[in-house]
Amino acid sequence: MIKIVSAGQMREIDRAAIEEYGVPELILMENAGIQAMLRLEQIASPRARRIGIFCGKGNNGGDGFVLARQLHVRGYDPAVYLLSARGSLKGSAQINMEAYAAMGGRILECLNETDLLKHESAIRHADVLVDAILGTGFSGETKGIYKTAIEAINGWKRYCLALDIPSGLDADRGASQPHYVHADATITFGLPKVGMMSYPSAAAVGALHIANINFPQKLLNDSPFEAWLPDDDWACATLPPRPEHAHKGTYGHAFIVGGNEGMEGAATLAALAALKIGAGLSTAAARLPFSRQLELGALEVMSLPLAERLDDAVNAEAILAFAKDKSVLLLGPGMGRGAGLEALAAQVVGGCITPLIIDADGLNNIAPKKELLKKRIAPTIITPHPGEMARLTGRTAEAVNADRLNCAKSFAREFNCITVLKGARTVIAAPDGTAFINPTGNQNLASGGTGDILGGMIAGLIAQGLTPLNAAALGVYLHGLAADKYTAENDPYSLTASSLLAALPTAIGRVVRPPLPSDIDSARP
Repeated sequence: MIKIVSAGQMREIDRAAIEEYGVPELILMENAGIQAMLRLEQIASPRARRIGIFCGKGNNGGDGFVLARQLHVRGYDPAVYLLSARGSLKGSAQINMEAYAAMGGRILECLNETDLLKHESAIRHADVLVDAILGTGFSGETKGIYKTAIEAINGWKRYCLALDIPSGLDADRGASQPHYVHADATITFGLPKVGMMSYPSAAAVGALHIANINFPQKLLNDSPFEAWLPDDDWACATLPPRPEHAHKGTYGHAFIVGGNEGMEGAATLAALAALKIGAGLSTAAARLPFSRQLELGALEVMSLPLAERLDDAVNAEAILAFAKDKSVLLLGPGMGRGAGLEALAAQVVGGCITPLIIDADGLNNIAPKKELLKKRIAPTIITPHPGEMARLTGRTAEAVNADRLNCAKSFAREFNCITVLKGARTVIAAPDGTAFINPTGNQNLASGGTGDILGGMIAGLIAQGLTPLNAAALGVYLHGLAADKYTAENDPYSLTASSLLAALPTAIGRVVRPPLPSDIDSARP
């Protein structure tokens, strides 16, 4: 996995690399420019020769000058649009500007809008634009020629590569002000920054590429960070093993409670998802009229018949008794809301001694008594979308989305529960401060029932023995990956919960590493 850092943490890595490990700043800047050049050659058309590079006066601009020099010696036609007087550059940025100028590179000072307009025709005919204006040290509001250039870059609608971070984004808070570059791709140096990871900032970043520019690996390993960015290698290593001598009991028993009148399918989807991700057994508790239909419609799922009304007081005792020896209980899919259901949820949350996942209306019903979460001894996972998180925290959904990572972390810490804050770039946070920001998934998951699939997948992974935190992070990763695989192979409109479930094997197949031929040969008698 890759660490995600704050602006301050990245500055400390820069400082330590230079002062403690003896890596000169010029070397770091040179490597940044070289990595940008290599990435540009990969993502641009082979016919792209005219490159317009917008440079500020800081080290981000210095990266841009290295890129311009590297392109120049390879036969490209770069032009640097410098948004500052040449004399304002200092240190490594100044050295690289002078090196580029000495070899005959074009540097065009653009100190105001009039200067910029002089070159508009050439810029509009560029094959690629490069944003090297403001780096990760920026905060506040873009003004003057920087604001003008950012608006122009966006308006010209040429392919744009941002160096380190799109100019105008805050490396900690993302889109904290309205004027920032909307890049097609961003190459970030060292480690990704937390402000790049959530929307709308992630849309401005475009395709994210991460390049190590000679930071010592020990320094990166030892540095503090904000969250993990999971990847296929981590997912492969985290998937539960499937021993040859296993039986269905080896893979645990998931128990799902929900499915009120009119929403019975939610519990069925969750129960099927638990099996599809590898659980040995899956049981859905269902109101008595529906339990028989469930057994016929989802043949692999067992059912626990409840009273005819889900909010009947006798149901809580039946649920708790059945859950005692199960691997995990998922409470909430299709549960509905009401005073009786709030009482049921409180009794189950307070009395359940097995790992518990609370989803959907399970969260809405427990919100008035959320203090019960603090008292639980067995592990607890909650999976709210921003609206449900708003009800739990007393904030608005907009406020939740504006600070997703810290919102999930603070709730997890205060209420002693793993918090899966769903949405674009789902955040998974543990009470000890460990967090993940998930990179998979797309907007086509905005369809009824896909959240029930996720709850069932997390339950199925816990049933197989994963820690609750790894189960939550891996479930989210594979859930999003299945949506990405489906969308890549089908139209973007037809993704449903059932088709997501059908796409899951393809997603798992992408991260599972097949045995090498030598391993297969050695296993033969």
